[in-house]
Amino acid sequence: MEDNKDRSILGRIEGKGFGKTIWSPIGRAMHHYNMIEEGDRIAVGISGGKDSLTTLNALVRVKKITRINFEIIPIHIHPDTDEESYEETLKYCQELGLELQIESTNLSEMLFGEEKVKNPCFLCGRIRRGILYRMMKEQNINKLALGHHKDDIIETFLMNVFYQGNMKMMLPSYVSQEYGVRVIRPLAYVEEKDIIRYVRRQNLPVVKSNCPYETSENSKRLRIKNLIKELSQENKDVRSVIFNSIKPMLEK
Repeated sequence: MEDNKDRSILGRIEGKGFGKTIWSPIGRAMHHYNMIEEGDRIAVGISGGKDSLTTLNALVRVKKITRINFEIIPIHIHPDTDEESYEETLKYCQELGLELQIESTNLSEMLFGEEKVKNPCFLCGRIRRGILYRMMKEQNINKLALGHHKDDIIETFLMNVFYQGNMKMMLPSYVSQEYGVRVIRPLAYVEEKDIIRYVRRQNLPVVKSNCPYETSENSKRLRIKNLIKELSQENKDVRSVIFNSIKPMLEK
């Protein structure tokens, strides 16, 4: 009975035709950076978006097809108090045999209230990460899996070069010195276009983001994304060219 349930979950996760674009690059990243080890308790930051759901699926798939004994703890940091926006995510986690932990916050009020925040994206990320680390410490969770992909790594690098004058990297795996936990990014080798194709084909319950800064003309990330898109019209492999050039710096 349990085997049938596992096969059903795997079928829901894997789909067909994603070996080269999704599962192979995830496997390479996990192996290269030794992301999952025996006895790990891994929190997964679940926003309900395409990237976090794909990350969750990747960890569940590894747990089902390997003999590595580890735990998966999905956590959702909710910006408001309404439940409707995370109901589908909650149900999906239950389908995978997981219990979604939900931490409600007043994040929307803090970021989009009367007082304008100078750098809302940075502050939002920092607050969410702080809450996740606190919950991890309380539950003795040693790793945090985030849904950043190959495009995120490239864009962050270029943003830092163009706007900050440094070459800081979004590393696929590193230890947070402040909190003493390892952060892993299983999608580090996966391109965003392939994730979009995957979640659409598998009909995953993606929650649409209502963050106004994702489509704002003032978004530096969107400017960089559009620049890369423009360059890819001349060279369709421009993402891989950039990524391969910075790959040695990801080994820190």
